Amino acid sequence: MRISTNMQFDSGIASMNRQLSSLVHLQQQIAAQQRVLTPSDDPVAAARALEVQQAADISAQFRTNHGSARSTLELEETQLDSATELLTRAKELALSAGNGTLTFAQRQSAATELRAKYDQLMGIANSTDGTGQFMFAGYQSASRPFSRTVDDLIANGGDVNYAGDDGQRRLQVSANRYLEVADPGTSVFMGVDDGAGGNQSLFKTIADLVGAIEDPSNVGAAYSADITTALGNINRGLDKVLGVRAAIGSHLNELDSLTTTADDMAVQYARTLSNLQDLDNAKATADLARTQLGLQAAQKAFAQTAQLSLFNYL
Repeated sequence: MRISTNMQFDSGIASMNRQLSSLVHLQQQIAAQQRVLTPSDDPVAAARALEVQQAADISAQFRTNHGSARSTLELEETQLDSATELLTRAKELALSAGNGTLTFAQRQSAATELRAKYDQLMGIANSTDGTGQFMFAGYQSASRPFSRTVDDLIANGGDVNYAGDDGQRRLQVSANRYLEVADPGTSVFMGVDDGAGGNQSLFKTIADLVGAIEDPSNVGAAYSADITTALGNINRGLDKVLGVRAAIGSHLNELDSLTTTADDMAVQYARTLSNLQDLDNAKATADLARTQLGLQAAQKAFAQTAQLSLFNYL
């Protein structure tokens, strides 16, 4: 086979370009500390790394959701802690006001404090989260859920107005789990068994108690019966609030477990990606030195070939 001078020249150029390309690629790998810079470096590893990275990104989003869910649940738990303390105090006031030795004027002290407790409970029920959304309004979180004053209930009867709905907001915390992160007001402050086959809100329970205490004509057995009814309603209301708090505690425990699992998976994903992509520095350094020597040899050979007389006629 006849080999022309042009073929020798082109072969020398191609050899140097290959060596230079390999050298640049090795330098890029060392700079990035990555073995796989493009899919062509290792198609199988690149495909697997893409799958692992996608799984890691999804897991990271779930971990972010865990934090959001935990913050929301802890805020609700704080509000319900306050509601529990408030109802416990209302129970104490009802017992105090039920003392048959108290004068009507002495009863008013309990009524005054109960009025304050009503307003505090209304504030809890209409509390907002860090984004300004009403916590106990269900899906209608932009609307103030509860209204009506204690005087309105005493004078006109009925129960509080509720502008929310029964929706229970949820947040995805794993591939197959949507966790309840907010309770509607109907499941916390309303629907309390009144002991007579019906139900009412915690607000009506307190308003009825205030009305009974402040009525100067309400004495004797009738008054005692009203106090007993109020105590029963408060106890059932407390049970309702405590039941919601218990569910929140269960959700927080579940979040802790999910977060621990997600943290473990994050470590595993990082380790897998490292095994697939990370550079073996010792091998890369040796390859770089070898490629540099190869390039130098190619350059030397090309220079020698270029000095042949035939090149003078190109």
